[in-house]
Amino acid sequence: MTNHLEFSQRKIKKNYRSITGHFPSVKNDKSVGFESKLEKTLFLSLEFDDTVDSYQEQPQIEIILNGKKKTYSGDCFIKRTKNSNKKDAIVEVKYTGDIEKEKDYYIDKFRAIEETTSKLGLEFIVYTEKTDSEIYILNIDFLYRYKLYPIENKYNDILKRKIGNKKIAANDLASSITNSITEYPAISNALWSMLAHKVFRTDLDDSKLTMNSLVELNNGAS
Repeated sequence: MTNHLEFSQRKIKKNYRSITGHFPSVKNDKSVGFESKLEKTLFLSLEFDDTVDSYQEQPQIEIILNGKKKTYSGDCFIKRTKNSNKKDAIVEVKYTGDIEKEKDYYIDKFRAIEETTSKLGLEFIVYTEKTDSEIYILNIDFLYRYKLYPIENKYNDILKRKIGNKKIAANDLASSITNSITEYPAISNALWSMLAHKVFRTDLDDSKLTMNSLVELNNGAS
């Protein structure tokens, strides 16, 4: 119900206390401004979330906090895909340490936000540094370059034929195609690109992606 939302124009300024900048979003086909490393991490995670159609920073809604009407500016609005069973959402990005420092305040604030979002048919999400594992973020950060710069690769079809229904180490899969030192990097890049686009799948939460990681065909891919 985006007709009840407003979006302020976020102006990203240099900040020597936190990381700020613009995140190149594939889902939005434009850059999205972030005001902290954690916001950037959220945006990265949304790029790999199949329930997310698009997202936008700085959504605003009216809330009642301590008996007073206030304008609340969230950090992100998530628009879900049509086939998702999840609701569109407003996201607050906050480090757990910051919440703990003012726990009572945030309990009241988050309750007030939830009351309004519930009436609007929206979900309210608090995204913290504990929401996604460090390993998962490290891995999707590595793979995101292949989303940003997709490659048409002659090895894609042969990789799919070679992997079949097996779960196999990435190195073994690449080596089954070539023994050439000069050709191996191109095959590796094709493999990473297919993981980034979910043609292949692997456990991104288990350990850091390497050529020893086990990969398999993603039968749920479109």
